[in-house]
Amino acid sequence: MSMNKANTPGAQKASGRKRSVKKAAKQAEVPQEAQPTKADFKRENNRKIGNGVKYVLVAIGVLAMLLSVTGVACSGVLNQVSNNEGYKLTGGVAATVNDVKITEDTVTEQIMSTRSSMGYDSDEDWANYLASNNMTPESYREQVINNIADQLLVSQAERDNNISVSDDEVEDAWKDAASSYGSEDDFVNMLSQVGYTEDSYKEMLRQNLMTKKLYEAVAPVDDPSDKDIIAYANENLDTYNGAKRSSHILIKVDSGADDAAKKKAKKKAQEILDKINAGDISFKDAAKKYSEDSSASKGGDVGWDKLTTFVDAYQKALDGLKKGEVSGVVESDYGYHIIKCTDVFKVDGKVTSIDQIPKDLRSTFSQSIKSTKQGTAYNDWLTKTREEADIKINDMPADVPYNVDMSKAGTSSDDADSSTGSDAGTSGSAGSGSSDNAGSDDASSAGDSK
Repeated sequence: MSMNKANTPGAQKASGRKRSVKKAAKQAEVPQEAQPTKADFKRENNRKIGNGVKYVLVAIGVLAMLLSVTGVACSGVLNQVSNNEGYKLTGGVAATVNDVKITEDTVTEQIMSTRSSMGYDSDEDWANYLASNNMTPESYREQVINNIADQLLVSQAERDNNISVSDDEVEDAWKDAASSYGSEDDFVNMLSQVGYTEDSYKEMLRQNLMTKKLYEAVAPVDDPSDKDIIAYANENLDTYNGAKRSSHILIKVDSGADDAAKKKAKKKAQEILDKINAGDISFKDAAKKYSEDSSASKGGDVGWDKLTTFVDAYQKALDGLKKGEVSGVVESDYGYHIIKCTDVFKVDGKVTSIDQIPKDLRSTFSQSIKSTKQGTAYNDWLTKTREEADIKINDMPADVPYNVDMSKAGTSSDDADSSTGSDAGTSGSAGSGSSDNAGSDDASSAGDSK
């Protein structure tokens, strides 16, 4: 169970997330579509099947569509998919990308699946959604086609660069994700709460690994210099100055535990603290031996508070510690913690030397810089590849089921959610932007109090 609170992602510097101590942690990954984190799963579980789950399910549908694109790219036609939803499919060809045909029905199925998943079943709600995003049925369709076209181009680039991902690589990524959550059974259970199966999640991992390799192939960038890292640190000093790194020992208490169980857990935590204070055992060894958090194997380390967000009780206790100090027993919704401040990043004025920045923060800053540069380089490559491709988009048939009279916008009693046009279907491989995923990706019990 995690204690951190978090935000999530996309290809970005950090996807926040909670764990037992941290409210949010940011994954340090190469540019790729952000993967659901433990905190994401927990929040979705708490919210049940709300809008968030709908969007995750949309993403899964998009992934399935993109996989089908990859599979048929060599055959020269993106075939019509089956429809059991009761609406009419028109047939025909929506577009061609370097002589590969994208059928109208493939585009229709994607749009209608997304529309249904977002809950815009009535024409009024659908019109409101499009209007709120400054789109029309025609422009939405064009965006979907462009996204499919991008994926076709990306798939061709993957073949041209002999990019592949082995089953062993996927299994390693799966095991890493599962271990960071605590246990594989818990991880699979939480995946199911947001619409993933083990197979669908592994397929997403495979696509992310493919994306990572593609970035390296078509958008290679040099590692940032010390000068680059120092400049980044100064540009972001307001964010990182005063950051504290910590480790903790957690004695868990179930949410429904009675007073006797809480008293027993607190007593155990106090006994461990007494041993540490008496010098009978080091904090690191005590964490490995006694902590019930997933961070135990790392001596309780949960990273920097500026890269994650801890639950309030944890953060308040950490704020009062200097480097090397150990807290008393701290109670949170997860149980009882013993916290040690292991490092502090504090600069008066400006950073002038690389030695002023702790090594792990240097790595975080370096990854952030590289991700931004690589994202820009990738976008430049994709833009050039699009310009050089022979892409032809045919006119939209008037009788496609998502074609709606836009004068109906504003007539619904419920305002359609204003989401970005990205709902039209993007992929990690073809998507733009850098993956500024700087930070810790461990799943400790220091956050996620929601």
